[in-house]
Amino acid sequence: MRRAQQPSVRLLRTASDQAGVLTRQQVRGDGITRHALARLSKGWTRVADGIYLTGEASWEAAAWAGLLRGGEGAVLSGAASAYLHGILRDAPSELEVWVPAQRDDIVVDQYHVRFRRGARSARGQLRRSSVEEAVLDLANRSDEDSTVAALTAALAGGKSVPSKMVAGLDARVRTRHAALIRDLCDSASDGIESALEWRFHHRVLVPHGLPIPERQVKKAAGRADTLYADELLIVELDGMRDHRDWSKDMMRDNEHAITEGLLTLRYGWGAVLDSACAVARQVGAALAARGWAGVVGACARCRKAGSSEGSSRD
Repeated sequence: MRRAQQPSVRLLRTASDQAGVLTRQQVRGDGITRHALARLSKGWTRVADGIYLTGEASWEAAAWAGLLRGGEGAVLSGAASAYLHGILRDAPSELEVWVPAQRDDIVVDQYHVRFRRGARSARGQLRRSSVEEAVLDLANRSDEDSTVAALTAALAGGKSVPSKMVAGLDARVRTRHAALIRDLCDSASDGIESALEWRFHHRVLVPHGLPIPERQVKKAAGRADTLYADELLIVELDGMRDHRDWSKDMMRDNEHAITEGLLTLRYGWGAVLDSACAVARQVGAALAARGWAGVVGACARCRKAGSSEGSSRD
């Protein structure tokens, strides 16, 4: 009785290197006959024509399936590339693959692979676009906060520099949030490192005429998001992902107060987005109590709220 054909060690190694994904061409190139492939594939998941998942589904498997289905010249970009570059923390459920010739989208378990026709530069075994292309492609399909988060992470993490990002922007006919991206690149030297810090700057500080603090200041007890050195005031901006262990933040605040007489104010997304005027008044009051001679200005939202209150009293 003839022994049934089995994948070679080389083919199994290829499957392992590709997160369990194989193409029909790779299997047949291993000497597996059509009949043997038909038998083997009964235990595999057919992802697309000629693309098989031999193991469990994963994000990496979806990425490999997209690249192998896309063929020569296929490159991950957008959020998928940003994730591989370490710019995004969470693996995106939708993967963008740029290909020379259009392909139908595919689904690998919970992951949706979308193909975009066009060319992108490639790097890495799991082919991904450059950091600049990744961020700009992500911006085209994201809101302002997601764009700010990706761009600031790329710049603050040393993955790119403003000049390269602007050069990439200039090379394109149109990019969503282009003005925002240019503004962020121009202000990168100001130390803004997160979407929340950006929102605080543009919703709280600037519209209310508050002084601009130093940012990302190293202190003995730990780094401060913002510091008003003359007024001995720290303002911390707490995105929930970065501040899971609140006790450490409290200990740092206490240390700043005990050793340097620094007052710390803390604000999260809700306060900055929904109560920017109240936050501005509070920061202004803290600064004034510690020697600031300025006055908190009224932004358009403040004036609108004041007008509404006046109308209700009439």
